[in-house]
Amino acid sequence: MQPKSIFIAWTAHNRRSQLIAKSLGIPLYLVHSLKRRYYLAPLRYLLQSLRTVAILWRERPSVVFIQNPPILPILIVYLYGKLMGTKYIIDSHTVALLAPWWRWSLPLHAYLSKRALTTIVTNNHLADMVRQWTDKVFILVDIPTEFPAGRPYPVQGALNVAVINTFSPDEPIGRVLEAAAGLPDVQFYITGDPIRAKKVYLEKHPANVQFTGFLPDEEYFGLLTSVQCVLVLTTDNHTMQRGACEAVWLAKPIITSDWPVLRENFHKGTLFVDNSVEGIQDGIRRMREMLPRLEEEIYLLQQDRRQEWQSKYQALTNLVKGQPHYSDTISTRPQVVRES
Repeated sequence: MQPKSIFIAWTAHNRRSQLIAKSLGIPLYLVHSLKRRYYLAPLRYLLQSLRTVAILWRERPSVVFIQNPPILPILIVYLYGKLMGTKYIIDSHTVALLAPWWRWSLPLHAYLSKRALTTIVTNNHLADMVRQWTDKVFILVDIPTEFPAGRPYPVQGALNVAVINTFSPDEPIGRVLEAAAGLPDVQFYITGDPIRAKKVYLEKHPANVQFTGFLPDEEYFGLLTSVQCVLVLTTDNHTMQRGACEAVWLAKPIITSDWPVLRENFHKGTLFVDNSVEGIQDGIRRMREMLPRLEEEIYLLQQDRRQEWQSKYQALTNLVKGQPHYSDTISTRPQVVRES
């Protein structure tokens, strides 16, 4: 008999959590309350803690997948497990291990990882960090999926580029705008909630740049389907690119930053740039010249990812079931539950 598993994430939306839950056929509970304002954090965390306890008490799971950050829900699941015997798996995102504002939580993270079934991370560098605490670590780069084509997005350039962006500090949008100014025949569509953008970006940008705002899935996937390629950059080393993973499954060639972890994991259908204005421009010019070849390569990368996932899936489900040599599969479709 398969142990009852659930996935809990303290967020309104996270694609990685959704894909893990979907692939494993388990319910995903998105627990979020109030607006993301610093002064509301104590009340928000209190409400989300109560809802998390309510989910655990109602569902009585044997295994809980829990997203990190923040660290608090992992502590709640650990304490619940001490009482009820529930085991847990931590899905730690890059920010949980590398962001300065979560550094204070690392000693607690170490304590909880030692007692978890495993800690899932996206790359070898993060795995090495967890191995300083415990050998129970699981590298999961990506999860194969079929995204919908979405609603066609009106594009108008000779080359159309989707810039996947959230206006985070590590995203060099200023340099993208400078690069766009020198490529007038290329149309750039920059995603992300403009409330997080610098006003100068919105007020003074080249005519061939369009800020799309935050797009619901139907429009977001429609945009990625409609463009010829995706540009997704980071100035931070050891950072996986969720946007690049989405581009893979929509068969769109990628331009991304020249970091070892990205070269390792996007080794086909991808061009790498140094985040400079000249580097971005050169990457886009090369993309235009190499597009047919890169489109073929991105399908080969899909095949590589699917093959890798088969072994990862088996290892992960065996871990959950506590049967290291068990070879059954899971086909149940998950239910996503939003707790708000």
